[in-house]
Amino acid sequence: MKTLTAVIGLLTVILGGCWNNIELTETRFVTAVGIDLNEEGRYVLTVNVMKPSSGKTDAGGAAEKSAIIQSTGYTMLDAARNMIEYSGYKLSYHQMQYVAIGTDAAKKDIIGPLDLFFRDQELSGRHWVIYVEGKAESLLHSKGNTNDIQPLQINEKMISNRSIGKYPPVRSLDLMRMMASKEKVGYLPISHPIQSKKESREAGAVIIKGGKAIASINETQVRGLLWTTGKIKSTIVIVPLKKQGQYASIEIVDSKTKIRPVLENNQLYIQVTVHPHGYIGSLNHAIPIDTETYKWLQTKINHVIRDEIHEAVAVAQKNKADIFGFHEYVHRAYPQVWKTWEEQWPARFSELDVKVNVQSKLLLNGLLAEQLGEK
Repeated sequence: MKTLTAVIGLLTVILGGCWNNIELTETRFVTAVGIDLNEEGRYVLTVNVMKPSSGKTDAGGAAEKSAIIQSTGYTMLDAARNMIEYSGYKLSYHQMQYVAIGTDAAKKDIIGPLDLFFRDQELSGRHWVIYVEGKAESLLHSKGNTNDIQPLQINEKMISNRSIGKYPPVRSLDLMRMMASKEKVGYLPISHPIQSKKESREAGAVIIKGGKAIASINETQVRGLLWTTGKIKSTIVIVPLKKQGQYASIEIVDSKTKIRPVLENNQLYIQVTVHPHGYIGSLNHAIPIDTETYKWLQTKINHVIRDEIHEAVAVAQKNKADIFGFHEYVHRAYPQVWKTWEEQWPARFSELDVKVNVQSKLLLNGLLAEQLGEK
């Protein structure tokens, strides 16, 4: 009898589905979220909602795939619940590709409005978080030029950064880890809406300190940040040649970084060593292909990367924001010293000596290696 009861109970669970399943006819899926503040200081929540396919098309012959809906609230949860009034459905955020936060909201507080998504246990933390120059809603209204579904194009842009290195893609889980530090220091990629074309350009980053957006860094400084944190896997380094106006494009295919804190006579410095590997991608002027030229190009690559890192360090130190996570290395290497330095770290970081050593390796293809006698 007990066995029969157990079997019936198991079948009830299996055939009845999940206890918290969502019927497709009772919900709509959100693919993107924008967070802004209005003049009254209330949160403005903008969402991109996917429409069920009906087979109908617009005047241009293309089916409308999504709708933009907006609501306000004193808190993010209040705004999210108010959204039901405008959508007529319960909204599911499980398919969300990104959360965008506008300038006003980010300068006031980044952690607060994102707390709702941090706490949702059903979200994986895989969605991207983006800082928008201006209003976040403008990014949701922009159109995809390579994908009809704009949130999917933004997702593609974030992933493609691996071959660009001009902005640092940050997932929700990454931001949560950054904000776990005492100083709540981190960074987010910047999206620049292009109003005339209703498109967007993702480049540069914003520095977060104390959970607020405080300063921006340009594309060169972003790449310095990515070199330092070991997040460059592929990019193009432009190297000036000996004659003015002549350049070589070096394609970096791999890069590794080692960070080592060194304490000597109670003086701390950080040793950053970068090992990029790459090929000559193109030359806009013919130069002799010999061993001496290859060594000279490697030296020039070293200088370019070193300068980019120094630029990133300078702007971070100016804002007393350790966006590189140097404090974690110091903590692990010198735990006892860190106990006395932790409270003073922002000030110590601003005066920290960061030594940069770049050891690039310019790889040869088979034909060139044979010509130069390297095989």
